[in-house]
Amino acid sequence: MGIKKTLGLGVASAALGLSLIGGGTFAYFSDTAQSTATFAAGTLDLNSDPSVIVNIPNLKPGDTVTKSFKLKNDGSLDIGSIILNTSTQITDAKGDNYLDLAEFIKVKFLRNNDKGVPIVSPENVVYETTLAALKSQHPDLVKNTGWDQLFTEASGIKAGTNDSFSVQFEFVENNQDQNIFQGDSLTLTWDFVAKQGAKKDY
Repeated sequence: MGIKKTLGLGVASAALGLSLIGGGTFAYFSDTAQSTATFAAGTLDLNSDPSVIVNIPNLKPGDTVTKSFKLKNDGSLDIGSIILNTSTQITDAKGDNYLDLAEFIKVKFLRNNDKGVPIVSPENVVYETTLAALKSQHPDLVKNTGWDQLFTEASGIKAGTNDSFSVQFEFVENNQDQNIFQGDSLTLTWDFVAKQGAKKDY
């Protein structure tokens, strides 16, 4: 047999051998286990009480009013922060007002009742500004900023719970003629924007 024929048979034998080995790999016992997973997205559901912030007629310079709010987390996910967005609309009764009434309404955010110890400092002001300035500021209303963070609730609102806090509004008296504001009104809109809490590794 020539060299070419011998090599040819060798290749054929090798190919046949591989085929037999390949066919033999199916001759063993096997078993299969299966697992399934379900991924369900949670919900963020924030409700505010009251929905009307302040409705005060006959307000005059020097007057103050305190309003309490409750922010409720009715969702299934923890809320990490609640950002406040502010907008105002001025109605100029006489059409002669060149000043922004929002600049004369001072806003004092008092201690969040769930994030502090009211017995120690029931009227602790944690944030103070004017309505005009607040329109470009976006404070987190449920952030624990007190010195007693170790003994009080953490920042945010857990699912199924609520936070309550108070705000004091003051019509600032500047000891000057403020007759220009007589008959004017201001409509304040607050949007409470809830954002999810910290990420979790399951």
